[in-house]
Amino acid sequence: MSRRPSPYVYPVAAALLIAIVLWLSSTDDEERGVSTLTTAAVPATTSANGTATTGDGGPDDPTTSTDAVTVLPEPDAHAVPPVAQLQGAAVKLEPTISIANLTGMVWSVRESAYYAIAQEGLVYRVEPDLSASEVVLDLTAEVTVLQDGSERGLLGIAFDPRDGRMFLDYTDTSDDTHIASWVMRDGEPDASTRREVLFQEQPGLGHKGGQLTFDDTGNLFIAFGDGGGSRGRDAQDMGKLLGAILRIRPKLDAEGYDIPDGNPFAGTGGIKPELWAKGLRNPWRFSIDRATGDLWIGDVGEEDWEEVDKIPAGTSGQNFGWYWYEGTHLLNEGAPAGIVAPVYEYAHEEIGPAVIGGFVYHGGAIAALQGAYVFADMSGPMFAIGRDGTARLQIPDQAGGVISSFVETPEGELLVLTQRESIYRLVPA
Repeated sequence: MSRRPSPYVYPVAAALLIAIVLWLSSTDDEERGVSTLTTAAVPATTSANGTATTGDGGPDDPTTSTDAVTVLPEPDAHAVPPVAQLQGAAVKLEPTISIANLTGMVWSVRESAYYAIAQEGLVYRVEPDLSASEVVLDLTAEVTVLQDGSERGLLGIAFDPRDGRMFLDYTDTSDDTHIASWVMRDGEPDASTRREVLFQEQPGLGHKGGQLTFDDTGNLFIAFGDGGGSRGRDAQDMGKLLGAILRIRPKLDAEGYDIPDGNPFAGTGGIKPELWAKGLRNPWRFSIDRATGDLWIGDVGEEDWEEVDKIPAGTSGQNFGWYWYEGTHLLNEGAPAGIVAPVYEYAHEEIGPAVIGGFVYHGGAIAALQGAYVFADMSGPMFAIGRDGTARLQIPDQAGGVISSFVETPEGELLVLTQRESIYRLVPA
C-alpha cells in the first residue's frame, strides 16, 4: 500500500518529516494518512446495555462473544471543565534540558529524580529542576539499532511502588519485546540485578506500543500494539497479548509475574489472562488519572483516523474494535457485539499523522485546564477534552521536533517530550 504525505506545514526538512512519521505510524505494508477533533459516535455494533464484549479466540470466528464488565458512569463529571473554559486556556511550551530521541520519562518517588529513556537504548537520570542529566544505563548493545522511521527500541519505563525497581520495555536485536527490571542503588540501576519479567515474540516491525505504568498497589499495566504483522488481526486474537492493554503483577523475588485478582479473562479457556482490554492498533501512550483511576489511551490509527479511548475506573475487558474499526469507521465486516467507541477521534487530513496520549491535568499553574485530559498529535497541535467537547490549545511558542510523549510531574504539571529537541514545560502563556 502506498503512502501519501500529510498536508501540513512543518518546520523540518521533508525527508526528516517522512521518516519520523513512519516512526509512529507505519509498518511493512500499511499506509496512514492525518483531522479536527470530533466527538466519536458509538459504532452500530455496540451493545445496548453498554457491556464490553470480546471474541473467544481470534478474528476468524468473530460471532461468538464473551461478556466482560459493564462500563460504569463517569466517576465525577463535574470535575471535568466545560469546553468553553478550555477554549480560554492560554499556554506555551517552555524549553528545558535537551536530550535526543526521547520516547519516555517518569518521576521516581524513591530516587527523587526523573528517569528518561532514549530510543537507541540509553537511560538518563534527570535532575528534578530539569537542569542536568547523566546516562545511568546503556542497553544499546541489546536494543534494536536506531533507524529513521523505526518504531522499535527502548520504549517504556516505570518504577514499582512496592520496592522501587526500575522496569523497561524494549525491543531486542531480533525485534522482539522484553520487559525487564533492575534494582536501584545510589540512583542507578544495578546491572547485576536484571530480571526478565515478560518476553513477547513480535510478528512484524511496527506497532510495538511500549508504555509501562504501575498502579498504586503494584499492578503493572502494559501497552502492546498489534505488532504490524497480521494486518491488525492479532488485535482480535484473544489467545495473543498483541493489540492490548495488559495487567500483570511482577514477582518481587523472582523473574516473571502473576495474574492479579480481578483480571477480566482469568480462568477463561482460550483467552490470555493478562488481557485487560483488546482491539488496539498502536496504543502510543496511556495514563491513569491520579484522581479517578480512569485509564486514557491514545491509539494511533492507520488510513484516516486517530482515536482517544478510555477505560473508566472499575471496568475492564473492553474491545476497542481494531481491526474491524478505525475509530468509529467500519473497515472490515464481522465485528462482534459490544465494540467500545473511542471518546474522541480526529481525521488525519485536518490535524496530523499520529495521536500522542497524555494526562488528565491536575496541576495548579493552569487553572483553566484543571480536570481536562490533555493530549497531542505528534506534529504539534495539542488538545484538551472537556465535559461537553474538546478545545485546541493555542500555543504561541511551538515545540521544535516531533512530540513523542507527555510526563506528569509530582505536582500534577505536564512536561512535553520531543524526538529532536528539548523537554518542555507546559506553562501559562
